[in-house]
Amino acid sequence: MQLYLFRSAPAAYAVAFKDFYQPHNLKCTRMMAIIWLSISLTVLGSNAIFDYADKFPGAALFRVAYLSYAASATLALSAIYFLLKRGLPKTHSYFRYINLAYSFVFAVTCLLMSVANQGNPINNMTMYLMGLILVALLWVMELREVVALVFLVGLTFAIGVLFLNLSDAQLIGNQTGSVFLLIFFFLLTRLNYTFRVNHFMQLKQIEEKNAALEDVSKAKTKILGIVAHDLRGPFSNIEMLVNLMQVKELNKEEMAKYYAMIQKSCQNSKAIINDLLDMARVDQEEHYPLEKTNLNLIVEQEYQEWKEQLKDSRQLEFMALPMPAYASINSDKFKRVLDNLLSNAVKFTKENGRISIKLSQKDKEFLLQISDDGIGIPQELKPHLFNAFSRAGRHGIRGEKSVGLGLNIVQRLVEQHKGSITVESDENKGTTFNLTLPACH
Repeated sequence: MQLYLFRSAPAAYAVAFKDFYQPHNLKCTRMMAIIWLSISLTVLGSNAIFDYADKFPGAALFRVAYLSYAASATLALSAIYFLLKRGLPKTHSYFRYINLAYSFVFAVTCLLMSVANQGNPINNMTMYLMGLILVALLWVMELREVVALVFLVGLTFAIGVLFLNLSDAQLIGNQTGSVFLLIFFFLLTRLNYTFRVNHFMQLKQIEEKNAALEDVSKAKTKILGIVAHDLRGPFSNIEMLVNLMQVKELNKEEMAKYYAMIQKSCQNSKAIINDLLDMARVDQEEHYPLEKTNLNLIVEQEYQEWKEQLKDSRQLEFMALPMPAYASINSDKFKRVLDNLLSNAVKFTKENGRISIKLSQKDKEFLLQISDDGIGIPQELKPHLFNAFSRAGRHGIRGEKSVGLGLNIVQRLVEQHKGSITVESDENKGTTFNLTLPACH
C-alpha cells in the first residue's frame, strides 16, 4: 500500500478520486449536522425547562458551544439544500467549501467544550480530541486542506487560551498539548486519505481489468462467429460436392474437376485455421529471445526465396544498405513478418508488376520499405487495416481469400521487436509498408 502523507492521489486517478469522495464528504456533513443539531436542540430545550446555570461552572460556555453546534449545523444544511435545489452537482467546489467550513467550526466548538469543562483545556481535552478524530476519520481531505485546517484550529486555540486566566506554565502546557493533538490529527487524516485512495485505485483497476476481460470476451465471441462463418462455406462446398459425387455418375474429367474444388475448399479451411494458430502463438509468445542480427542478410535470404518462388512473374528488387545493418530481432519471427508483407504484395500485384524491398537507416533506426505497384488500398479500409478480422481483409486479384489476420499478426510481431509499421497507399497506384526497427548499439 502506497502512503500519501505529503502528496495527493496519482494524476491518473486524481480527478476521478475527487469526484468519488466529494459526495461522501457532503453526506458526512449532512449526517453530522443533523445529529449535532438534534443533540443541541435537545440540550438547549431541556436547559430552558431545567436551568443548569447554577449547577456547575462553565455552563455559559457550554450554552455557547451548543448554540454554535446548532447554528453551524443549520447554516450547513440550509446551504446544502439551497445549492442542491439550484441543480448544482455534488462535486461542485461550493460543497467542498461548506464541508471544510463545517469541519473547522465543529472542531473549534469541541475545543470550546474542553475549555468549558474546567476553564483550563489541558485538564480535559476529551472533547477537543474527539472533535479532531471525528473530522479526521469522516471527511476525506487533500493535503492543502488538512494543512489549512491544522493551521486555523491551532491558531484559534493559541489565541483562545490567551483570554483565559492561566499561568505561563499552563499556557505552555496547553500549547504543547494542542500541537501534539494537531500532529496526531494530521497523521490520522493522511492515513485515512491513504486508505481511501488505495481502495479507490484498487476498485478502478478491478473495473479496468473487468472491462478488458469483457472486451476480450466480446472479441473472442466475434472471432468465433467470423471463423464459424468462414469455415462453414468451405465445408458446405465439400459436403455438396461429395453428395453430388455419390448420386451422380461422373466421368474422369468431372471427377478431376470436383476433386480440385474439394482440394481448394480444404486449402481455404486450412488457411483460416493456420491464421488462427498464428494469432494464438503471437498471444502466447510475447517474450522470446532477440539476437543481434544483420538485417541485410535476413532480407537477402527472403528476397532470394521469393525470387525463386515467383519465377519472374513479378519484378522483385532488393536495395540493401552498403554496410551491415545490425538490429535485435528474432530471425524466425522476423521472417514471418517479411513473408506476410511480401505475400500481400504478390497477392495484390498483377503479372509482371514491380515489387521492391528497400533497407535504409535514419539516425538510430532502420527503415524497411516493401512497395508494390498493385491495386492499392481503398481510403475507407486504411483505418481498419491492422485490426483482426476487420473488413479490410480482401480477396487477392486472383481470388485468394483472406481472413483478415495477417497484418494484425505482423503489427504485433513488429511491436514486440520494439518497432512500428505504417502504410502508404493510393488506390490503383500501389502500396508501401514502412517498417522501422531500432538499430543495435
